[in-house]
Parts: sequence; C-alpha cells; structure tokens
Amino acid sequence: MKKVISIVLVIMTLAGLMIPVFAGAEGTAKWVNCPNGKKLNVRETAGGKLMYRLECGTRVEVQTSVSAPKGWAYIKAPGKARGGYVMTKFLVSSKPGKYEITERDDSFVTVTPYKVSAKAINKKSDRSVGLRVNPNKTAKAIRRLTAGDTLQVIARGKTWSKVVDLTTGNTGYVANAYMVKQ
Repeated sequence: MKKVISIVLVIMTLAGLMIPVFAGAEGTAKWVNCPNGKKLNVRETAGGKLMYRLECGTRVEVQTSVSAPKGWAYIKAPGKARGGYVMTKFLVSSKPGKYEITERDDSFVTVTPYKVSAKAINKKSDRSVGLRVNPNKTAKAIRRLTAGDTLQVIARGKTWSKVVDLTTGNTGYVANAYMVKQ
C-alpha cells in the first residue's frame, strides 16, 4: 500500500511540474503585419521598454496563458530567448504576401494630385490590376482596370496609393508597382 501511494505521489508531483511547461507551449499562431514594411516592436511590458523588432511576415505564437492589457498580446518569436508584448493590431491570422500588407490610413501621405496610368500585369496582356476598397490585394475590387486607364493619385504609401479613377470617379487603392506616372 505504501508503495502504491508513493508511486501515485511521484506521478502527481511530475504532472504538477509539467503544467507550466504545457502552459508555456500553449499558443495561437499569428503573423506580423506592419504597414509600409516597418518592423514590429516587441516590448518587456505593454508600452514598456523595447526589446527587439520583428520583420513583417514573421510567425509568432500568442501566449494565451499570459494576461495582457486590451490591445496587447504576449508572444514568443522564433530564435528569441524571451517573449514580449506587441500590439494586437499588427497580428494577422495568415501570412501576408507582398501586396497583402495593409497600410493604415495614417501611413498615407497626402500629395498634390498627379495623373498616372494603370500598367499591364505582363507584356502579353492589357489586363491590369484591380482598383480596391482597401490597400490589400485580397480587398474587394471596385473594378478591374485596363492598361492605360488614367488615375489621379491623391495620397501615397510605401506599397499602395489612394487614387481617384478618372473614368468612374470612384476612390480606391492601387498597388504602386502597377502604375506609371504620366
């Protein structure tokens, strides 16, 4: 009987020691998505001292077992010994591609309006890019542009521009790589 009790106590002790290990491994996969190719600041505490920065597209694990203030999450990043706090608005559920990186409204710089032409996707086609409701390639297209369509740029970001379609009068977003200044 003493032997059985001893074995049960050893198993319970080992299980109790493993709980923090399993809790630390618990997490939800997210990807870093910062505007304009910027890096995400990882901090010691929410709004605290900067520890390091992560590239856009980096996969991180949100540690749901660690409490964080609203708008913040505690994450662990590959190759980093320490986890830290990041703003949740820069985390997305799937890895962003080059033109999926959403630029925030405050990252666009208003410019003196100038005209551009939509470019063809490739040399064999007059098919061009979509005029989109948001600066993101997965955003709904307002319409499909044809190579040569005239647009007026009213604000510019690093990857996207806010434009007015001079054919329809609609305002939307086009990736900078698919426009040429007239």
